[in-house]
Amino acid sequence: MPKTDSCISFYLQNAAIRGQFCRISKSITSALVNHSYPNSINRLLAEMTAVSHCLAMNAKSEYQAVMQLTGTAPVRAALVDLYDNGLFRCCASFADKPSSKDISYNTVPEFFGHNAKLLFTMDIKEQRYQTLIELLHSKLEDCFQDYFDQSEQIPSVVMIASKSSDTKVEAASLILHKIPDLTNSNEANDNWETAKIFTQTIKTDELMDLNTDMEKLINLVYNEFSPIVSRETTINFQCKCSEKKFKKTLFQLGISENSLEVICEYCNKKYCIDIECKNS
Repeated sequence: MPKTDSCISFYLQNAAIRGQFCRISKSITSALVNHSYPNSINRLLAEMTAVSHCLAMNAKSEYQAVMQLTGTAPVRAALVDLYDNGLFRCCASFADKPSSKDISYNTVPEFFGHNAKLLFTMDIKEQRYQTLIELLHSKLEDCFQDYFDQSEQIPSVVMIASKSSDTKVEAASLILHKIPDLTNSNEANDNWETAKIFTQTIKTDELMDLNTDMEKLINLVYNEFSPIVSRETTINFQCKCSEKKFKKTLFQLGISENSLEVICEYCNKKYCIDIECKNS
């Protein structure tokens, strides 16, 4: 059976090109099953999760990463929290609680307002790296493509796709980068242009097809350049909430009421907390 819920890094042996490819289904469905988000928000969170894992594959050691999209209305925030070994959690918050059908997947500005911001932060050892993505386009895919075109100055191709039903959420992301070439050789440039054309032949259904192995698709598309998968990470949903952490937070906030009910925004789990047990 083809692997699902994983992210791979690969490079093209016969060209100065590398890439990351992520597919998620079971993990993102598990992350969202206890929420009642509209399908359009499920898709957005799934896309953010998939592209976050692609970006995090560049880390050479243990990391923690956060992708946060903030705005005004109707969605105030969408958040993806990544930590070691492909684990993640995600959530969204709203100006007003939406019904399951009242937010359609149209444009990012319509979700978050025209002053929305997307920030991707990675902590690697004691270093923090932050990336601000301008939200000038209707689709998240185009926003990231514009970022790589304008800010990174590294030729890149970005593909992001998603779908959501009442029982399943899926997303996929593929990012291809031209490795910097100080000589700017004609051969390297020609290889990059050819690889872009190959990438453009990938249909959305193929990108997300859980029945086709990810490595097999990479080999089919980039066969001319002898692709090699250099790293693979299995992706799983896991929330870090606990009664002990909530007690500590409430104590630090100076809240002393007994028998509080606290709900985790990430997994929707409820905790009945006795503050007097804060030091236990």
